[in-house]
Amino acid sequence: MKKGPRQARESAVMKGLRQALRNEIDGAEFYRMAAGSARRDAVRQMFRFLMEEEERHREAIVNQMQRLAEGKVMKFERGASAKKALAKFKSPLFTDDLVKEGRQVEGEVAALSIGMTLEKRAIAQFTALRKTAAGDAGAEKVFSDLVAWEQDHLDVLTRQYDQMREMYWEEARFWPF
Repeated sequence: MKKGPRQARESAVMKGLRQALRNEIDGAEFYRMAAGSARRDAVRQMFRFLMEEEERHREAIVNQMQRLAEGKVMKFERGASAKKALAKFKSPLFTDDLVKEGRQVEGEVAALSIGMTLEKRAIAQFTALRKTAAGDAGAEKVFSDLVAWEQDHLDVLTRQYDQMREMYWEEARFWPF
């Protein structure tokens, strides 16, 4: 039996969701390890926050996979509390202790950089899945919402990374311009 355009699209979307699920599991595990190896409580807090976010993503993706398997339309509702948590997120990193130890932040900066790479990869993947789902308004919205969610994480990590880099450069008396 030959697959029609709709079945082919659903198959591609399901395949993409399986890969996205693996990425979320990997991301959560990375943030768990980063939190476990962090030397400062504030750094652990930030990575735990991101780990919990990735675990929420995993749950959302599993729910979408179940909906598709049951023949239901994909529907993703990002809770208002999740949006508020990200909007209210303030950097726990820049404590007096961290500023005093400015030259000893290489590990944290590396973890932030890796986290940014993971989030960029997720954004690219969900953007591609949105294109794959073209014509299915529900699926397109799900992937658009997931892109926005990952972009929020990238924004959090980028702010932390930029602040830490600036602090490090200031401490080292290095200015690129």
